[in-house]
Amino acid sequence: MTKEEQYKEILRRYLPSSAVDPIYNYIVANSVRFHITRQRTSKLGDYRMPQPRHNYNEISVNGDLSPHFFLLVLLHEMAHLETFKAHGRTVQPHGHEWQQQYRNLLVQYFNDGHFPAEIYPLLKKYTAHIPLNRAAGNELERRLKEIDSPLETSTVLLLKDLPEGSRFRIKSRPEILFQSIEKRRTRYRCIDTATGRAYLVSGEAEVEPQ
Repeated sequence: MTKEEQYKEILRRYLPSSAVDPIYNYIVANSVRFHITRQRTSKLGDYRMPQPRHNYNEISVNGDLSPHFFLLVLLHEMAHLETFKAHGRTVQPHGHEWQQQYRNLLVQYFNDGHFPAEIYPLLKKYTAHIPLNRAAGNELERRLKEIDSPLETSTVLLLKDLPEGSRFRIKSRPEILFQSIEKRRTRYRCIDTATGRAYLVSGEAEVEPQ
């Protein structure tokens, strides 16, 4: 098996099968160092632009995501890369420029058949205007999870579903009892109730109320 075949075989474990080839080609064409990580409580993915000490693009995505949701998060990070290519460091991370790049990628990958046809109404609602419709984006994320894992998602509770001030445990870190303090965009400022240490936790984190 060649290195390309080995790489694609790894991607096939996480992505919809139809998206493996275009994503592989994108990674190679843009010299991306791509990492699939374990679940992180603070984020689902990450993009790091080239720096003096590492002159390459770096993208990471959590490996516990369902296939179409994994692709959605990856496109989010690829949009950061495309924004950097077009504008350098001169624009806001999630400003209009990034939103346009993300919109273009979502439409492209949908039109190429890498997302289920049934999400078209939600995708259209989400991408119809800039700034993007965040409420529709949240609904799109949830619907993709349901399509990928209908039995599992029926009982999933996310941090964003809990009232502010709730105490909870994150499934990936059950040893810590958290309490949510305040919402900050898509993340929540939370504290470890035992130590008082503060964390920023993604609203998409799967939780168990306490």
